[in-house]
Amino acid sequence: MPKRKFSDESSPFGFDVKKCIKHVKVQSVLGAKAHHVENYIQCFHQGLPVFENPHDVMVVEKTNGMFATIRGKTEQTHISTLHTNHTVSLYAFAHCIKTFLEQLPVVLLQHDASHAFKTVDMRNSVQHKGHAGVVLNARHLSNRVVLKMTTKPMTQLRYIIEAVIHHCLRSQCPQYFPKLYFIGMATNNQLVVCSEQLTSISVTSFMRMNTTKDKEVTQMVIDVCQALLNIHKKVNFTHRDCHISNIYYESATNTVKLIDFDWSCLQYQGRNISVPRHLYDTTRAQYCSNKSVDCCIFLRTLGHTLAQVPRFMDKIYRPLMQRYEQESKKMLKKWAVKDTAAMQLYKMSTCNQKIRGHYSHSHGLNHRPKTFDYLMGYYEWSSMTPQSVLQFINTQSKQ
Repeated sequence: MPKRKFSDESSPFGFDVKKCIKHVKVQSVLGAKAHHVENYIQCFHQGLPVFENPHDVMVVEKTNGMFATIRGKTEQTHISTLHTNHTVSLYAFAHCIKTFLEQLPVVLLQHDASHAFKTVDMRNSVQHKGHAGVVLNARHLSNRVVLKMTTKPMTQLRYIIEAVIHHCLRSQCPQYFPKLYFIGMATNNQLVVCSEQLTSISVTSFMRMNTTKDKEVTQMVIDVCQALLNIHKKVNFTHRDCHISNIYYESATNTVKLIDFDWSCLQYQGRNISVPRHLYDTTRAQYCSNKSVDCCIFLRTLGHTLAQVPRFMDKIYRPLMQRYEQESKKMLKKWAVKDTAAMQLYKMSTCNQKIRGHYSHSHGLNHRPKTFDYLMGYYEWSSMTPQSVLQFINTQSKQ
C-alpha cells in the first residue's frame, strides 16, 4: 500500500484505532482445538489465523477447573496458556493497527533536534541496562522520552496492544500514567513506541532510601491504593503486574504513576483488551474486572523491602496479609464443593498440595514463588481491594 503523507497528530498512533476494534471478539471460548498462546500468528488469511507453527495444534478433550486435558499429554495444561477465539482476535486487532502504521510516514530517529510529530533526537540517548531494545534519555520535541523498539514480529504486536491500553488509560486518568507520545514504524521494519520518561523513582528505589520511615511507607501505600481506587472508578482496568518496580512515586507531592502494561487488561469500546499471556484465563467472567489482584501483587512484592520499617510491618502489613490468607482459606474451601478451580487453588496453598493439608500462603509461595498471587487473581478477594486496604490501614492507624 502507498504511504500516506500525513498522520493524525491527535492520536499517538497517527490514526483512530477504533477503526480496528471490530476485530476483537466480545466472548471468549476455548475451542476443541487450540494453539499455545506463544505460537505467533503471522497473519490472517480469509479471516483465519496463520500460525508460525501450524502443526502444533492441541486437541482439548475436556476442561477441569483451571486446566484442560490435552490428547496425548499425561499432565494437564493451564487453560490460560491456550489460545481462545478472543486471544486470536486480539492479534487480528494488532495486525490491523500495524497495517495502518505501515502506511503512515516513518519515524525518524535522528542525531538532530526533534521538531515534528514522529521524530526523536537520539544524540544523548543510552541503552537501558538489562532491557534490550529500550532506550533512555532520547528527546521528542522538548521532552525527555523512553523508547521501546523491536523488529521481532510477535513483540511488535504485543507492543501495539500495550500501547492501546496505555493510550486509553492516559486518556481517562492522565495523572496516573506517563504520556504516550507516539507509536510508529521506523526504517528496517522497526516498531518504535515513544513515551514520557518519568523523573520520579520506582517504589523499589523509594524503599531502598535510608531515610524511608514507617510514616512515609504508610503514606506511600495509602497513595498507591488511592490511585488504584480512583483508576477503577474511571475505567475497568487490571494492571496484573503491579509489582513495586512498575509503580513510580514522588513522596513530596504524593504522586503515583504506573508503567508497563504488557500484562494489563482494560475494557475499551465494550471489549476486553489485553496482551495474551500465560496467566490469563480469558474465558472467565471476571477477566478484566478483578479489583484485588493489583493490591495483592503490590503488597506481596513490597513485603520483601520492609526490614527497616518494623512498625509498619507489625501493625499494618502482617495483619493485612493474614486477613487475605484467612479470607482465601475460608472462601476457597467453601467454593471447592462446587468449583474445581477453587479446589485446585486451595491445594496449591497446602503443605502437601492435598485438600486435607495445612493451608498457608507460605506453602503456596513455596510451590509457586513467581506466580502465586497472579494465580490467586483467578478470583477477586474483598479483603484486598484498594478500598478495603485503605479502610484497614485507617482502622489500624487509629489503634
